[in-house]
Amino acid sequence: MKEDKLRNKQVQFFYSGATLDIKSRIVYLKKLKECIKNYEPQITEALRLDLGKGSFEAFSSEIGLVLHELSMHIRNLRKWAKPQRAKTPVHAFPSRSFIYKQPLGRVLIISPFNYPFLLAVGPLIGAVSAGNVAVVKPSELTPHTSIVIKDIIEKVFKPEYVEVVQGGVDVSRQLLDERWDKIFFTGSSRVGKIVMEAATRNLTPVVLELGGKNPVVVDNDANLEVAARRIMWGKLLNAGQSCVAPDYLYVHKDVSKIFLQFMKESITRFWGEPKTNKDFTGIVNGATVQRLAKLMKDVHLFHGGNFDAVRKYVSPTLLTDVSNDSSIMKEEIFGPILPVLEFEDFYEVIETVNKREKPLAAYYFSENKEKQKYFLQHTFSGDAMINDVVLHFTNNSLPFGGVGNSGIGKYHGKGSFDIFSHERSVMKTSTLIDLPLRYPPYKEKMFRLLHFLFR
Repeated sequence: MKEDKLRNKQVQFFYSGATLDIKSRIVYLKKLKECIKNYEPQITEALRLDLGKGSFEAFSSEIGLVLHELSMHIRNLRKWAKPQRAKTPVHAFPSRSFIYKQPLGRVLIISPFNYPFLLAVGPLIGAVSAGNVAVVKPSELTPHTSIVIKDIIEKVFKPEYVEVVQGGVDVSRQLLDERWDKIFFTGSSRVGKIVMEAATRNLTPVVLELGGKNPVVVDNDANLEVAARRIMWGKLLNAGQSCVAPDYLYVHKDVSKIFLQFMKESITRFWGEPKTNKDFTGIVNGATVQRLAKLMKDVHLFHGGNFDAVRKYVSPTLLTDVSNDSSIMKEEIFGPILPVLEFEDFYEVIETVNKREKPLAAYYFSENKEKQKYFLQHTFSGDAMINDVVLHFTNNSLPFGGVGNSGIGKYHGKGSFDIFSHERSVMKTSTLIDLPLRYPPYKEKMFRLLHFLFR
């Protein structure tokens, strides 16, 4: 069987020690970076064909972030991979203690459609940096990007090092039935549960980068014009198809009317007529457009609300008169639609937010330092921002990931190297000295000494 043959080749390649040399890893990372730079026009065109992405967004939210991640790994890999000294207790004398970073082995990366290049190649950088062999399964919903990814990988790596496997749900199921040393999955919580269930059969560790309903709270002392611009930018990036996008917004009742107007003005200023604006990303397919259209049914349409399943388009939309029982509040939106709710009491809205599953991100806009502190201490999410949205995802000095229902594990930068590595604890003990204290026969004074040492 082809899959068995690939597995055997990759396992043999890994245990040959070919991926252990740090210098060799850096060479491959540099080759990957150069190849991506050469393929920038093809990647940009593929993203346009699959998602209708403009060239600016294709580079700023995908290609550029991958190149930045590669640069960080190339620059820091030797330092990250170096064995770390650890303290040694006196009872272990004469020993020295270390933590070694070892590759896990053979890893599987399953990526989604919304950032098809970034979320396939980004985790792969960490896997290669840490010394693993890998199989990458791109999304079947973005076929043009998947083909370009496969072309790039085949130019840089041998298949026994990194292989791209294409196909639909059946292929993913077959891959999940295999034995892996780690599975990295990005996608919905629903599919994440399926991945985790499959992984438990082989006791395979997983990284799950999922999503959830990310809240935004705008207080009455916030800089409203700035908040409106930043929220609408983050919400409409990639047409709302971002796991860190604001999913619903609570605005203080005292400023709700003016804030809605500011958001409406931001939409017009940013996009003009979005349907004809080449920089406004489309929806992945017609079925998703129909799903989003249904979510707008039982609420008041403040702005937008237009959709076209044939052209894979949903307009930037603001919804009001939304309740927690509205259908749009029962699932992750993953589109350019923002439901807006009002609140009067800051502490009550925190309680309301906390009644939901822990989201991937939580956002708060206020100039009050004490309330900012309270928000960070009393809300629970994978990550958080104060007075901005989404931008934390681009900082590869910050480990990124979810908690609870929004995911398991964090990556980006050194976090990507760490998550694909095993921390092996090592003690090295000299044979020049061999204290007799630990050997029987034991004496009472030795027992008292042991009590002293361990306390």
